[in-house]
Amino acid sequence: MINIRILCGAVLAAFSVAAHAQSSVTLYGSIDEGVTYTSNVKGHGTASVGPVAVPDFYGIRGTEDLGGGVAAIFALQNGFLSNTGASTIAGEAFSHFAYVGLSSKRYGTLTLGRQLDLTTETLRLNSDGGLQYTFYLFHPANLDNLGIRGDSINNSVKYVTPEYRGLKAAVLYGFADTSTQPGRVVSADVIYSHGPLRASAVYSSWRNHSIDLASQLGYTSFLGQSVSSSSLFLAKKQDIAGLSAAWSVNPYLDLHGVLTQVNLTSNVESGRMRTVEWGADIHSSLANTVTLGGYVSWLTGTRYASLGIGDVYALSKRTIVYAQAVYQHADGAGYAAIPLLSPSNSPNQTALRVGIHHFF
Repeated sequence: MINIRILCGAVLAAFSVAAHAQSSVTLYGSIDEGVTYTSNVKGHGTASVGPVAVPDFYGIRGTEDLGGGVAAIFALQNGFLSNTGASTIAGEAFSHFAYVGLSSKRYGTLTLGRQLDLTTETLRLNSDGGLQYTFYLFHPANLDNLGIRGDSINNSVKYVTPEYRGLKAAVLYGFADTSTQPGRVVSADVIYSHGPLRASAVYSSWRNHSIDLASQLGYTSFLGQSVSSSSLFLAKKQDIAGLSAAWSVNPYLDLHGVLTQVNLTSNVESGRMRTVEWGADIHSSLANTVTLGGYVSWLTGTRYASLGIGDVYALSKRTIVYAQAVYQHADGAGYAAIPLLSPSNSPNQTALRVGIHHFF
């Protein structure tokens, strides 16, 4: 006679295996560390330790198959500083994003929660900062939101279309919230990715967005507003438009470029920043890549020109070591201010960096 308990146990085990096969949860992350020598930080050469190549982060992603080609999805990701262990934004458990939604290959993906600005998701993939593993080559004060620095969008709803012949689009709306997001945010993009070409266009519109221009650019006033370490610049309007493309010419050479324009309005004046960026990645071997890139940004009253060169060596698929040099020259009212570093007190600033990066 068949033992009923054994039979029930076998049936339950079978269902458990089936349920497990339909669901998955992935823990992942990135950690970077190295030493940077900066030629001029408020008049002095300094050496510093901390992440630069890719923002340090850890996250959890999950999916559950609901049947009929539909899946429930969620994602949580927090940024941190490897040199101190501190969170990127104090008091926030998941500073990059925290969202949940439904995904369908036929109908697209709908998600709700805290999510990245589409300029970050869309343009960063083709930028020097993203492809060449250096935040130092993102643009002044990250005004166009290419780098992940905590300017994610709260209370947001996002829809991504299914991909059709390499083409897909997305739209995101962030609701205003007096405590966490004073103004609404609208963002939309179109991405084409097929074969050796990846291209994108994006537009984001923020209202009542606070920006730290004092510590990032050394400004004391901007567009008729006084700014300091305790007083952020409040952009009544911040509208960002961008184009980007990356082309794999052959196995030895990749070319990429980004164009952005940021229109800023305070209660008093208006201004804008235009940026032209280019880059080349030369694969001298399967493991080694020589990087060359730079940009010119015209921000009301000041022109920032940056040039970077580096070497990235892959010890494995997950671990790289790298050396980089970035130089910036500023003309006009402002001084040189390489992103992530404290501003110079002169028109010039140079950063020399060696580091190691690991993905897990």
